[in-house]
Amino acid sequence: MNIKIDRDDIKKFIYFISDLTQTHSDKPMQGALSSKGDFMGGILDRWINIIPESIIFNKQILPKVQSVKEISVITDYYEYDPKIVGIAPDVIGIRVNGKAIPFVVFNNKWEVVDGCPQIEVKTFKKKQKMLSLRDQNYIGKYLVIVETDFRVDYLVPMIDPYFYSESVYKELHMDDDIFIVANDKKIIKQTRQVDISSKDIGYVKLLRITTAEEFISMSNKCEAKIGIEYFSGIEKYTGKDKFYECEKKLSEYGEIISSGLFSFNNNWYSYLDSKGKTIRNFQKAKTINIYADNPEAITILKIFKSKIWIRADEKCMWESIELEKGCIYKIGISVLERGAGEEYFLLKSSITHLKDFELELINCIDRIVKESL
Repeated sequence: MNIKIDRDDIKKFIYFISDLTQTHSDKPMQGALSSKGDFMGGILDRWINIIPESIIFNKQILPKVQSVKEISVITDYYEYDPKIVGIAPDVIGIRVNGKAIPFVVFNNKWEVVDGCPQIEVKTFKKKQKMLSLRDQNYIGKYLVIVETDFRVDYLVPMIDPYFYSESVYKELHMDDDIFIVANDKKIIKQTRQVDISSKDIGYVKLLRITTAEEFISMSNKCEAKIGIEYFSGIEKYTGKDKFYECEKKLSEYGEIISSGLFSFNNNWYSYLDSKGKTIRNFQKAKTINIYADNPEAITILKIFKSKIWIRADEKCMWESIELEKGCIYKIGISVLERGAGEEYFLLKSSITHLKDFELELINCIDRIVKESL
């Protein structure tokens, strides 16, 4: 279910970021704010992922708590340096019938209230193919995985309409008769009027409620400076190129592990092409686990550094794509280079294979609500 975001949904976010920006010189939340030296626009872009927290909980998750009518999430709007006091969970409490119920409290550092859940909201853009989780003491916490699709011009509804007035627009008009001698291909154009009719910012979508342990068990762990290799696209191949004499089943390059995903083995990493050149270096990148329901039904025909060709010998699945029997497919390969720190990666298409903990979380919140009444 897609949930629209409008100006009212982000007014507290805008105010919070404006405060952080104006007091930047006094070093609030220094570690999170100043590392890139951004101005306000850059800070808004880097903090935009906190927007879905209240929207997802208030509009989709908390309405399922049956024991009370008035319930809302409490978002962390405190200012502090996380390097000194640690990072609070994304959901620090709920408000029931006007009464605040903390899930964590600050006692010179953040401490969990007994019996309360620790919740992290992980937000990913619609266009992102992979999900990632850094090792930030997430064990024992729920992960609420959310997808966002913001307008590229999401700030337009926030800007005073004065700046988009007809008079300002007319001041932008250029004198073509003076500056343009020839423009046969319409290479340059006049500025167009900005559409300010829509107040929507975009939408958020709940993908899964799971746990950090479940996410980690399904994902690929990449140590510092180890990249993650993933398949970036698939298309049916209709060309007539001849293939190398590879003709090996996908099952020779890995196996389906306990998570239900296909994991690649050393045969994949050490594959040599016909000229004896190594295709990829296992020491620099790991290939992400994929969903392949029948590795015996997929034949790898040719492997290059940036693409592979496969044939479906039976109807089967590759990631979230159903392959047609007898068809050949060309699949792109990309590598995300990484720097310091451990990180866990999972394909977005593999989310449906994560165990769902939504009911468990709702029951936990319901118990807390009942105890507070």
